[in-house]
Amino acid sequence: MTPDDRRWPAGTFLHALAEDDRRHLLRLGTRRGFAPGTTLIDEGSTSTEAYVLLSGYVKVLGNTLDGRAVLLSIRGQGEVVGELAALDRKRRSATVLALTTVAAQVITREAFLGYLRDHPAAAGMLQTATLEEFRRVTRYRLLVNGAPIGVRLALMLGHLLDHYGRRCAEGMRIDVPLSQPELASLIGASEPSLHRELTALRVRKIIGTRYRRLVVHDPDALRALTGSSP
Repeated sequence: MTPDDRRWPAGTFLHALAEDDRRHLLRLGTRRGFAPGTTLIDEGSTSTEAYVLLSGYVKVLGNTLDGRAVLLSIRGQGEVVGELAALDRKRRSATVLALTTVAAQVITREAFLGYLRDHPAAAGMLQTATLEEFRRVTRYRLLVNGAPIGVRLALMLGHLLDHYGRRCAEGMRIDVPLSQPELASLIGASEPSLHRELTALRVRKIIGTRYRRLVVHDPDALRALTGSSP
């Protein structure tokens, strides 16, 4: 593992790339910064750039038939967003907003496709990452339809912990500044229902909450709520 490998969280696209492939990718495009709340991608637009996230977090939103925005996922440092439109040139399927201050390498479709053509191992990694995210979202949405709210919450917190958890004195901090309405949207629950479940987890000392921050004191107990082994 090189020092640059350690910069990118495990399981992300940039972490998986070979050092030479990663270096070539990050030379492409333009580095841009986005303030919290800024739109990177608009659902339905015809833009085709790919965004390689260098720091910060974004939220991915989709619109329901009645016009409501639903939070679909959170993406962070080392991941790529907007790659589908870059690959197939179809209209954007979701909106991407900066959740925190974000730095991203913005790469044109032509440059991105040229890179994938010249770096077949990276193309394979991108395909794997895209399929894994699709499977995760599909599996989670199926569980959401039938699972109790407490199980949905535990599943989502476990996912956020695995991908964005950071060790701290109190346990593992989920390093994503989600509001309660955003977390409720992620698990398909009302805010009052989410509040009750969070309170129950706090009483059991499984989690602690701060403003837009969660600390998991007992990850094994959290996973036990989903029926998963530690």
